[in-house]
This record gives sequence, structure tokens and C-alpha cells, in this order.
Amino acid sequence: MKNIAKITLAAVLLVSIFFGFMITKVEFDYDFEAFFSKTDPETEFFDEHRKRFETDNDFVLISLINDKSIFDQDYLEKVDAFTKELKDDSLVEGVQGLTTMKEFVKTDLFTIPARPYIRIDEPSKYAIDSARIYTHPEIYNPFIDKSGTALMLNVKHKEYLSKEKCDLLKESIDDLLLKYEFHDYKYAGRTIGMGYYVDKMVSETAMFIGLSFILVIFFLILAFRSNWGLWLPLTVVGMSMLWILGFMGTVGEPINLILTVLPSIIFVVAMSDVMHLVSKFLEELRSGRSKEDAVKTAYKEVGKATLLTSLTTAVGFLTLLFVDMQPVQAFGIYTAIGVLLAFVLAYTLLPSLLVLLPAPKVAAKKNKETLWYRVLHPSFLWMIRKRKQLLIGFVILLGLSIYGSTLVVADYFLLEDLKKENALRKDYQYFDKEFMGLRPFELAIEVEEGHKITDYEVLSEINKVEDFLTTEYDLKQCFSIVSVLKLANRSWNGGQEEYYAFPEKEEAETYLEKIEKRDKTGQLAVIIDSTKQYGRIASTMGDVGMLEVNRRNKKLTAFINENVNADLVSFTLTGTGHLLDRNMSQLSRSLFWGLGLAVGIVSLLMGFLFRSVKMVIIAMIPNILPLVMLGAMLGFAGVELKVSTALVFTISFGIAVDDTIHFMSKLKIELNKGRSLMFAMRRTFLSTGRAIVLTTFVLAAGFLMLVFSEFLGTFYIGLLICCTLIFALISDLFFLPVLLIYFFKSKKKK
Repeated sequence: MKNIAKITLAAVLLVSIFFGFMITKVEFDYDFEAFFSKTDPETEFFDEHRKRFETDNDFVLISLINDKSIFDQDYLEKVDAFTKELKDDSLVEGVQGLTTMKEFVKTDLFTIPARPYIRIDEPSKYAIDSARIYTHPEIYNPFIDKSGTALMLNVKHKEYLSKEKCDLLKESIDDLLLKYEFHDYKYAGRTIGMGYYVDKMVSETAMFIGLSFILVIFFLILAFRSNWGLWLPLTVVGMSMLWILGFMGTVGEPINLILTVLPSIIFVVAMSDVMHLVSKFLEELRSGRSKEDAVKTAYKEVGKATLLTSLTTAVGFLTLLFVDMQPVQAFGIYTAIGVLLAFVLAYTLLPSLLVLLPAPKVAAKKNKETLWYRVLHPSFLWMIRKRKQLLIGFVILLGLSIYGSTLVVADYFLLEDLKKENALRKDYQYFDKEFMGLRPFELAIEVEEGHKITDYEVLSEINKVEDFLTTEYDLKQCFSIVSVLKLANRSWNGGQEEYYAFPEKEEAETYLEKIEKRDKTGQLAVIIDSTKQYGRIASTMGDVGMLEVNRRNKKLTAFINENVNADLVSFTLTGTGHLLDRNMSQLSRSLFWGLGLAVGIVSLLMGFLFRSVKMVIIAMIPNILPLVMLGAMLGFAGVELKVSTALVFTISFGIAVDDTIHFMSKLKIELNKGRSLMFAMRRTFLSTGRAIVLTTFVLAAGFLMLVFSEFLGTFYIGLLICCTLIFALISDLFFLPVLLIYFFKSKKKK
């Protein structure tokens, strides 16, 4: 036995050394486009759309705030110099801002000279310029805040910048802000968000690993009160973490936003396996068995249940493959692999160490003298006496929980993962409030065969839709071929405010001809393609939430169906914001399909263990109740169903069912010894109850650590799973036995 243990230990050490080297290759990644479904035709449509035109989120918005007013010469000169220097950055393709933009106005029959919107060097004309600017919605909506104390710059940077290049661009912007002494400013965009998210993910992963070690040490000292009971399980748990991170480094899988909780999950799941096995090993030593016999008995009696709990937990995570989002699928796959690797180590490293190391000294206490007996035995007697009231109470609780679950609402915000007090979230909300917002809006235009987008009849249909968007959909400003024609109409009529309108046919054709001739820089190419069969209406809006956007989209679709000539042109909602909403709206359906599959697979595994349909049904009911209670918590508390909160159901079920399996496995062993149901339950309650309580507290405390996260999604995962595990513990100790008493009849001893 010792030779096998030595060979096993050597093999584990070699694998650990390899994974220890590969862990250095683990990277971090935050790409919100990874949440797009790869099989959804709308994703493919959007990819083709932006290939024709441009991406809709490769920009940075910078607000430069002045204490007095934007019409201040010193301030405007600094803004102008800042803008021009930023334009020269190698990662920047262009910068739009008030100080560098010019207006074209026809002054006679032959010339259309460009004039600046603001004459920086002539403060005496600021009043005239400001009056004119505030009649131009294409200027004051996107570039001036509501109070007139801040100018916004729209920085268009190169597409698909990596994290390293995002950091370089942010550093360049920060250096210029410092150089020009802008102390009051805000900025936002994918470049800013990516840097923040990835840096925070790195720091939080390190924090969770550290907190997990502290937590494990605390509970091991509490449970075993010895150096042996501390460092031996800690070695197994630490190796589990090393193996899964090393495996991810080997296959080149980066840690995404959801995978930052992986360390906490692996620590607590591995700890659960170890505590059940070590507790049984020590129990056998106390009963007078030799070390070798204690190891064999522990793995014989607890091993099968531990295998099943690892399988059910892995199954719970693997059902996340039903969600067509790569980060969620990666979370499911690698957490399931981590759970199975932890099981492998519990069956290789742990028994090898138990065999090769000297057995710990154990005090031979009578069962009735232990603290656990003094707590669990009265609890068992109370449960027996109050079983009728408990059954009624749980049925009432189930009814209330079902009602509460019906109150849950699915909604999604782009920055829902950041807490309300987070500085980055406040900056993003500032742009929603003071300017046009950061959420991209994209409406694709496709002209029917035999027509062109520049045909006046087609343009008229586009104008109808654009008018609806600015009056009913609540967009402040649109960018399209129609908006270009409105600008041209105003320019051709001396810049007069009332001419900012869709022109008549003859004028429109004239403007188009002149615009196409003068378009030296290819500006038209970002709104209509070269074939003139495709176009776009682009804008940005506030982060109003998926439900509100869906409401507006329904109104828009209805308007288009009723008022637009479909024989001429068609319109399709697309863009990053639309795709995220679409995927999030399908998320809950996918997760609950996966959860249903998990329940089915776990039921089959339990059927394999107990060989009784009635036992499977009885065992599954206490595991469904905590999930319904979780739904009620969300409903009554008004917490929306989103990625993080929806994930909790699948994770909780896969982990919570473990306690039931351990309880029922021990009960089966006792019943197979010919014991009566009541006596077998008492023995199970007193022996397995201790391990169940300990592992639940370890799991709950492990997940509770996640509330220290800056990410609200991670916070909810930790808090809600912690609550669900406590619900599951109560259900297993006080509901499951009651169900067994009333609905299960054991075979009598022959």
C-alpha cells in the first residue's frame, strides 16, 4: 500500500510542477463582444454591416469642464491645443470637437466658405457665435453639456485595440490632460472600460485566492484543531487551485470577468471533498481502527458519495453550455474541470499522504461528550416532535416562494456589473445625463433591387424613420445621409435655422451631386456604401436598460411596418447594444433549460445510487425548494434577472445537492445494515450532519467572500449562493427527514 502511495505521490508532484510552470502563462481578458452569440444570424449580419462602414464602439468621449462657461478664451485655447495634439497620436484616427469644427455657408452664387463655429481669437464675437451654436442641434447635443460649462471631444481611435494599446492611448490622454492642466474632466469608452475591467480582474483574482487561503485555514483549525488537520487538507486544496489554473495556462484559456470567481469555487468545492473524507478517517481512528483500515473505510463509505457529488457539481456547471455566450460557456467548462481535478486529487494525493504520514493523535471521546452531539441530538429530537408543523411550514414556504419567483423581472444595463458608487460608472452616467450617452444605436438600411439609396423616394422613407427616432424614440441627434442633406440645405440657405430640414427633390439632387464631388476624405463612406444599396442611421443614447430599449424598439418596428414603403427600402436594428440586449433576453431561457437538464441528470445519478424512484423524488424536492426560495428573494427584493443572478440557480443546484447525496448515502448504508428508518436517520443525522454543517459553512463563507468584489455581478453571485446554501442546509436537515418519515417505507429487517 505504501509503494502505491509513493508512486502516486511522485506522479502528482510531477504534474504539479508542470502546472506550476504553465500557470505563468495565464492571461486576463475582457471583451464584451464575446457575449455575442456566434450562432445567431444577427451577429453575422452585424459583422457584415460594420465591414461595410465602421465599428460603433471604437471611440473615447472626453468632457473638459470649465468652472465658468465654455465661452472663455483661455479655456477654448487649451481645448483647441489639446484637440490638435491628440489628433497626432498614432492610435487616433480623428477627433471631433467644437474648436476645430467648421460650418459651410453659401454666401453668394459661387462660393461656400468654411467658417469656425467659435472664433476663439475674437472674444467680442462669442455672444454671436454662441447664439448661432445653440440653433445647431448637431453641435449642442453631442458636444456641449446642459449647463454650458463643458465641451466634449469625440475621439475615434483605431479599431479593435488590444488591452496594451488601450492602456497606451489612455496614458497619452492622461499626459495631455496633465500638460494642459485640465483638472476637472471625465472620459469614457471601450478603451477606458477595458483597461479598468482587466486591471480589476487581476487584482480581484489575487485577492480571492488570498482570502480563500485565509478562510480554509480558519475552518481547518476550527474543525480539526491540529497542525496535521491544517496543512494536509490545505495541501490538497492548494494543489487543486494550482492544477486548474495551470490547465488553463496550458490550453491558453484566459480568465474572463466571470472566471474571476473560479478560485473561490475550487477552494470551497475541494475543501468539501477533503472535509468529508478526513472527518470519516478521524472518526474511524477514534473507533480504534488502524491507519490503513481507517483510510479504506473512509473511502469505502464516503468515496462513492464524494464521486457522485463531484459529478453532480460538474454537471451543474456543464449545463452552462446551453448558454450561447463564450464567457459563460468557458466558466462552465473550466469550473467543471476544476471540480473533477479536485476530486482526482482527493483520491490520489490525499490518500497517499494519509498512508505515508504518521497518523494523528486522536482523543477517544464518547460520542455523547462531543459538542456536535450536544447540538445535533436535540435538533434531531425537535425535528421528530415538530415534523407535522415542519411539513406544513415548508409547504407554505414553497407556495410563497413560487409567488415571489413570479415577480422576478429580467433587465440588463451595459454597466450593471459596476456598483452605483463606482467612479467609472459615475463617469459613464455623466455622459448619459449631460450629452447624448454612450450606448451605440445602429439602424441598418438596405435598398431593394432596382433602387439606390440616393433616390429621392428612398431618402424620403429614411427621413420618416429619422424623424420618428428624434421625436418618439428619444434620440437627440442622428447621423445618416438624410442628416447630411439637412445640413447641406441649411448651408445653402445662409445657415438659417429654419432650413435645417429635409429638402425638396430638386434641391436634394443638387446637394448630393455637390457633396459627392467635394467628398475628398471619404466621409460619405461611413453612412452609405459604394454600391448605394446599403446605408446606416447611427447615434448614441443613454443606458436606459434592456426593457426600455425593447419597448422603444417595438414602437419603432411598428412605425416602420405601418409607414415605410417596404418595396423601396428595409431597416434592421443592429449594433453592439442591440446584440447584447438580444443575448441577455435569451439568457434566462437558456439557463433554465440547462437547469432542467441538470435536474434530470442528477436524478438519474441518484437513481443509480438508490435504485428507487420514490427515493429520488424525495431527495430532489429539498433541492428544488432552495432554488424557488432564491427566485422569491430576487422577486421580493426587486433584483433583476441578469447574467450574474441567473448563473446562481445553476451553480447553487450543482453544489447544494451534494449535501443531500451525502445524507442519503449514509442513510442507505445504515438501512442496509438492517436498521429501522428512524434509527438509521438518527445515526445519519448525528454522523453525516456534522460534515454537512461544516462543509455548508465553508462553502457559504467561501462564496460570501465575493461580496468584497467591485463588480456587482460577482457580489450577487457570492451573496445569493451563500443564502441558497444555507436554505439547502436547513432543507436537508429538517425537510428531507420529514419527507422520509411520511413518504418512505423502509424494508423491514428479516
